[in-house]
Amino acid sequence: MNQPELGKKIAELRKLKGLTQEELVDRCNLSVRTLQRIEYGEVIPRAYTLKLIFDALDYTIDNSIDPTLKGGKGMISKWLEQFYISFIDLFNLKTHKMKKITILSIMLSAILYGVFGLVKESKAEKENNISIQFNDNTKKKDQIKGRETVFSDFTAYGSFEENDELIGRDIKFRLNGVNVNVKLILFNKKTREFNSTFVKGTLYQNKVEVDVTQDEINDNIVRYSADRVEKSKDKILLKGNAKLTSAQNDSIETDEIIISLK
Repeated sequence: MNQPELGKKIAELRKLKGLTQEELVDRCNLSVRTLQRIEYGEVIPRAYTLKLIFDALDYTIDNSIDPTLKGGKGMISKWLEQFYISFIDLFNLKTHKMKKITILSIMLSAILYGVFGLVKESKAEKENNISIQFNDNTKKKDQIKGRETVFSDFTAYGSFEENDELIGRDIKFRLNGVNVNVKLILFNKKTREFNSTFVKGTLYQNKVEVDVTQDEINDNIVRYSADRVEKSKDKILLKGNAKLTSAQNDSIETDEIIISLK
């Protein structure tokens, strides 16, 4: 389902529930202007926003209408798409609160148990191969340096990787001169494309390019600052100490950020 059919469907469901636009946005934590643009077919909502709206309307969403997660790569693409949407929805505690808290507790316990097992296994492997490490010292240094180039200062409350895809919660890392600190992220290590809780885009060397709607800027969902700010009709250029933040204290910092407005 594409726009404007999607907007018409949301408006129809809202009216069937007997809700005004103001009442619906209160349930979704959105602005009235954002909901109006979605219903009028002016913008395509993100997966997370669409999920909030349909949950508030007690409507079961078909993942196939999600335009932001189509075109995944590899055999696990569809599984990752479904997992990503469901995983983000777990943090919306406005619906099924106790059920979601229980699921989150089980997931985090499993992640922590797995991380502990991996650390223990890694430590044992290092002890068993200590002689090889000494004999091939130069090679090992090169490998370690390569890992640090990809991720520096990496911490996460929970994360996992598969086929170059990284999903992490409460995650912090530095990559090619870019500092990332977000509640949730889906990151492709090969293409450097990412989709976080408040913004999506691509990471480069000391530079980030992101796609943001004008409403997200106007409503302070996405905030920005820099030593120098240049604005045009469809772009905002941040130069020097460039920073993007959200109301939930998510942040992305680097030398240069290009914001493409939609």
